[in-house]
Amino acid sequence: MKSGQAATQALAAALRRQAAQVGKTTPAVRGSDWYRAIVATVGADGTVTTTDGIVALRDEAYQAPAVGDVIRVTVSSAGAAVALGRYAGPTASNGAWTDIPLLANFTTPFNVFGPAQYRLVTVAGSGRVELRGSVACTTDVIAQTPFSSALPAGCRPSYARTWTVRRQSSSDTKGVTAAEVSAGGVLQIHGLTTPNYTRWFALDGSYYDL
Repeated sequence: MKSGQAATQALAAALRRQAAQVGKTTPAVRGSDWYRAIVATVGADGTVTTTDGIVALRDEAYQAPAVGDVIRVTVSSAGAAVALGRYAGPTASNGAWTDIPLLANFTTPFNVFGPAQYRLVTVAGSGRVELRGSVACTTDVIAQTPFSSALPAGCRPSYARTWTVRRQSSSDTKGVTAAEVSAGGVLQIHGLTTPNYTRWFALDGSYYDL
């Protein structure tokens, strides 16, 4: 075989390989498709950018996105990408109850009301954190006091949120007090001086919107 003919055949083979690769990676050529991706950045405009550079608009069901999420992305033949949501992983998935990370002066009595827990859910297309269980205070709470370390980034609200909870200051004195979560995801409970300190409180029915 002449060297010129061999060079021509080698060039043709290289062009075929290049065309095949373009077909695999170009939506307009391969048609619509979906794949797994990892979130690199989260945009303020409702998009996420994956580690391979795809900018995808989040589906309504994909709430509280975070860097590192393993997600499902679908890409149309025109190249428009949509992030459908995250896959279950080692961290709490959407809707999974998880123990609240309590600080040293607080415990969760595993009795009638169960452990203090939280979960992330989607309500009307928006993220919401629900709480349940009870918390005992080893030292009487007489002021606004944090009772947890920060919840994960996906469970932190845009602004501080507050609500009321049942509280107890002695075995026969019951009432209500204020609970709060900071924008940094730290849960807090309120109390006043005797006899309005807080010794124990319940979280059942509590929630805050992101």
